Amino acid sequence: MSIHETVLIIGATSGIGAALARHIHAQNKTVIATGRRQDRLSSLASSHPGLQTASFDISDIATLPSNLSALATKYPAIDTVIINAGMQSFFKFSDADTPSPEEIAMEVTTNITAPMIACQSIVPFFLKQEKLCSFIFVGGGLGYIPLPYFPVYCPTKAALQSLAVSLRAQLSETNVSVTVVNPPWVATDLDAAFKDKLIEMLGGPEKAPPQMPLEEFVEEAMKELDSLGEDGKPKKDVGVGAFPVKVVETWRKSFDPFLEQFHVDG
Repeated sequence: MSIHETVLIIGATSGIGAALARHIHAQNKTVIATGRRQDRLSSLASSHPGLQTASFDISDIATLPSNLSALATKYPAIDTVIINAGMQSFFKFSDADTPSPEEIAMEVTTNITAPMIACQSIVPFFLKQEKLCSFIFVGGGLGYIPLPYFPVYCPTKAALQSLAVSLRAQLSETNVSVTVVNPPWVATDLDAAFKDKLIEMLGGPEKAPPQMPLEEFVEEAMKELDSLGEDGKPKKDVGVGAFPVKVVETWRKSFDPFLEQFHVDG
């Protein structure tokens, strides 16, 4: 089991993060949902009595450590941290309206720099706990097989997988596990601004892969996270849907021998 009893979700104002918050709260676990949009958090809390919230911007890396420290002080029982916050831009570098350098930097900061700093802040807190604790990263199949339309998003998801392997190896002899959940193309607002164009570039409605309904994804992900791997430990990787399952299996078969060669339990 990767999800324990007191769960901090970073990036829970919409989509996958909000759905995870609802499902985990329904299991009578303590949920602290965070995000930038206070109105979304207030709505989530009002519709789910007992669900806790905190508003901050994960991309503000100057204040991120203090925000996380404050949460650890307020909720000392936190034993699971789900890092879900993410941005996804759709463009080509040759486009006339390509994102600004600041917008590219913001996407990188949100998707990978901030998760690194969050780990740096949370690891010492977890290691002091006399119980099992978990990091859960929301990755994606595009971190393994990039699409050219997402030239920032895909590299950051690949980096997130690398971060998880490194962190898992560092914590392999401790009370802390690290799991990456890899969703398929899920029906959320993440791609609302360019969904039609993406479908067109994927060959049209008849050729583009179907989106998985959000609730279906979360139910399948929760089943995987609630079960253990063949070694009796929390799973390192969770793939939901045919494409993520295949790429995760292929990655493991290809790279596990090299990790073992370097004595990396990642």
